[in-house]
Amino acid sequence: MIFFKKKQTVLLTGAAKGIGWATAQKLAAAGFDLILLDKNKGPWQKQANKLAQEHKIQVQTFVLDITQASSVKRLVARLSGQKIHILINNAGVITPNNFLDKQSDKEVRLMLDVNLWGMILVTKYFLMHLKASNGLIVNIASGAGIKASAKFAAYCASKFGVVGFSQAMAKELTKLVKVLIITPGATNTSLFKKGFGQKRKALYQPEDIADIIVSSIKDQKKYSTGAIIDKCRHLEP
Repeated sequence: MIFFKKKQTVLLTGAAKGIGWATAQKLAAAGFDLILLDKNKGPWQKQANKLAQEHKIQVQTFVLDITQASSVKRLVARLSGQKIHILINNAGVITPNNFLDKQSDKEVRLMLDVNLWGMILVTKYFLMHLKASNGLIVNIASGAGIKASAKFAAYCASKFGVVGFSQAMAKELTKLVKVLIITPGATNTSLFKKGFGQKRKALYQPEDIADIIVSSIKDQKKYSTGAIIDKCRHLEP
């Protein structure tokens, strides 16, 4: 089932595994063409080619460090002739949960760079594509972006930043590009395991969050730009 009358192309960051890969699979099944980005080479690129064959769609894969402006701009130039309708800023990292003064500067910087700075760069430089198509931006924040947690100060800062940036961009892009925000709860990914280890049980599977992302794209007319779409009910007291 294709959700739109015309074939649309989705640019997805952090596509190699977890929520990103689950979302790529569901988008492919829905008939979207895909441009998949991840920092690392790996089997996901061959798997992406299989998605293209299986669902008769176009899939492009690129290895890209989204925290490097020069790299992002090179990719924008490479894709200059293509139409992009939807951007999903999904790439994110977390370091093992710890008090701020116990984390290295490198760990703190990594979370801010990938979760916030990289998202801003990708949005900034692909914005012309999205304006041209009157497109949609879906930013993947976190429950930690609307409810703070001890031992996650830097991570929360990055995800609160995602929410604030998204809502500000929604105001800037009124009638040009819609912006939606997804706030997943604790999801069973390698990212979650790295951050929590065995201390906390995941509440969701990557496929659960992918379903929310894809349904939000399908039902985007239901939402005002800048809306936080939180269907996880994960903000426990």
